[in-house]
Amino acid sequence: MASPDIKSIAFKIFKRRLTAEIRSYWYCRTSFEYSERWWKEDHKHKKINLITQHPGDNTQLFSSIDISPDEYISCKNDVLWSVRGNAITNIVTAFETYLYYQTKRAIYINPSLIEDSGIEFTAGEIASSFNHYDQQDWLADQVVSKYIRNNSHSKMIKKIDKLIKGGLSSGEKDLIDRWTRKVTLRNALIHNAKLVNTELTQEWPEKFSNLGQPIQLDDGDIVRTQFVAYTLAQKIDNQFNRTVISDHDAKLLARVVYLHKRDFTFGQIADVVFKILNYPCTRDQAESAVAYQNRTRARIPDFTMMEELVIDHLRSCQAPAA
Repeated sequence: MASPDIKSIAFKIFKRRLTAEIRSYWYCRTSFEYSERWWKEDHKHKKINLITQHPGDNTQLFSSIDISPDEYISCKNDVLWSVRGNAITNIVTAFETYLYYQTKRAIYINPSLIEDSGIEFTAGEIASSFNHYDQQDWLADQVVSKYIRNNSHSKMIKKIDKLIKGGLSSGEKDLIDRWTRKVTLRNALIHNAKLVNTELTQEWPEKFSNLGQPIQLDDGDIVRTQFVAYTLAQKIDNQFNRTVISDHDAKLLARVVYLHKRDFTFGQIADVVFKILNYPCTRDQAESAVAYQNRTRARIPDFTMMEELVIDHLRSCQAPAA
């Protein structure tokens, strides 16, 4: 059984994007606070009529929003309202992308998972696959499109659960219900101009009961959405690691590390894989992965996203010893 501490490549990509979205929100949030403090320090906001009149600020950056300092400060909450809605939307979209990518990865590793799925392909679709550089990647992408795309998140999770026989749907119902609310909120933010719609009043009546009113959010909503997304993704990841992934991601990432930095030793490659995925990759496994890459010169689907994980790690620490 896979250790719950081991992470998949898909989860690490999701975590990277989730972190970027959260930091973007808090960057905006703190910037508003700092700007208000700065304008009010020594009453600077009362000394000029337009923000471009401050020495050095008569540039396109500031002239694009050439209003008074008082108006600039007073708009903070309106801008935050929009930024919060965008942050919720981006977090939910990041999770949705994780579901797609993780399912695609599972099918790529084990195509026989779709044996009882009922998915059908036309002769034309199969013929077009011969033009693809990697038919296994084509199949995995088509399965994601046919099997889970355009479903609700709760239905996607159930279908994924059925595919990999993970048992998540029955074991984490409360967590999935919490996430369903976040998805309903995202849908209202995108499709109903950030106004409360009927679905939101039905799904979340204790928080959103005033139909047609602007959706009110605060910092806590961002924190809670992040928490539920991350926790649920971890649970799903544990199931994928246990039932499908095994050592496949470690071997794949070893190939990515090698292609990124070919002068690394097998020991260094194994260490990077361990540091990123927390998988106990051995030198022999790293050597086998490199040998496969050199022998086949196989193209790696989604290589850039995986290479970014390697780059981030190498930036955060010195190269591992041999």
